Amino acid sequence: MGASFRWYVGAQVVSLAGTTMGYTALFWLGLHVPDGGAIALAAIDAVMMAPMLVFSRRAGTFVSRHQPRRILIGTQALQAVAVAAIALIMVATRMTLGCLLPICFLIGCVQTVDVTARQMFMLDLVGDDNLRRGTSRYAAATGLAKIAGPGLAGLIIAAAGETAVFFIDAISFLTVIAVLVRLADSPGHASTQTPGARRFGWLLDLPRGVRAAIVLALLVGGFGWQFAVTNPLMAKYVLHLGSAGFGLMGTCTAVGAVAGSVYSSQQRNPSRSEFTVWSLLFGLAECGAAVMPTAWAYDLLLFLLGGTMQLFSVSATVYVQRTTPQAQRAHALSAYNAAYMGFVPAGAFLAATLAATAGTRWALIGPGLVIAVCAGSLLAAGAGAGRGVRTGSALRSAGTTGRSG
Repeated sequence: MGASFRWYVGAQVVSLAGTTMGYTALFWLGLHVPDGGAIALAAIDAVMMAPMLVFSRRAGTFVSRHQPRRILIGTQALQAVAVAAIALIMVATRMTLGCLLPICFLIGCVQTVDVTARQMFMLDLVGDDNLRRGTSRYAAATGLAKIAGPGLAGLIIAAAGETAVFFIDAISFLTVIAVLVRLADSPGHASTQTPGARRFGWLLDLPRGVRAAIVLALLVGGFGWQFAVTNPLMAKYVLHLGSAGFGLMGTCTAVGAVAGSVYSSQQRNPSRSEFTVWSLLFGLAECGAAVMPTAWAYDLLLFLLGGTMQLFSVSATVYVQRTTPQAQRAHALSAYNAAYMGFVPAGAFLAATLAATAGTRWALIGPGLVIAVCAGSLLAAGAGAGRGVRTGSALRSAGTTGRSG
């Protein structure tokens, strides 16, 4: 990995630490604005995630036509302006939900482009052969920042209030902008090709393995990874823990994710079966976590869930980037991101409904079972196809031998 990669990752560590601090302050603010509470938190989450689902195809088209580095300079600057706007409004007057939600929606729109551009830029930065190693190292470094961010935000909120955190978050974007300005564009990246006019049919033009990754991303990211809903319920109503025990749950998950990133950085480029296996293990681990009788056992499964989630995310993302033709790559990544993040609000509603009607444990068992069954079916189908190919090759070989005799 070259110096450009190290400078970029270092800047992203600073920026993502600020971003996680900002998210902590944002959702804390959502509890304390007029009409704040659970509905306000759900609304903030929904308006930030909805653009990923609605505008993903347009984001892919935009990223495919421009240099990712230049796009990132713009998206980082726009996010800094939006976060600073929240802070300035809070300095000038009292923040209301009516002011906060439109800003959150705009941030979500910008992030729809930013996420895909970051993935494309990583490929430009490290190259095809080092993509997995670079993506894994990036995830490990930024994972450490995400562990530290919420704790720092809590201390700053207690000492100076949410406004100070938003100003810090806005400033943190400048580190990435400064590094990106110094880097050069990668030649030959931009493409003028776009998918056909069919609204959803263009997804069928993607390679079969990429479509499988998108389906599993929807299940794992959109519906399986709902610990923002299930962990508080497990802590309070099932395991009877206080705030310290609840906080430890998030730490165990984050540490598991960092461990998964470190392990992933030492592996070869992924195949279709690899990300399918990780999603299968994630589903089984989620079912196992649901039936754990003690807090320490549940935390241990959360560590495993964090690791398998990160390994699925890295292997699936790298597989999509390496397998998809260049003309379709940005659109494939946008579709993957839309599945992975765009369905989070729907998944949160489903988890809450399962917890309210069937019990908290079923909010974990239900999605976990669906993920495990789907992943197991894909593995079985892939194995059957592989046996069919090998049998056909053997028959053709036997026929050729017979003819030559």
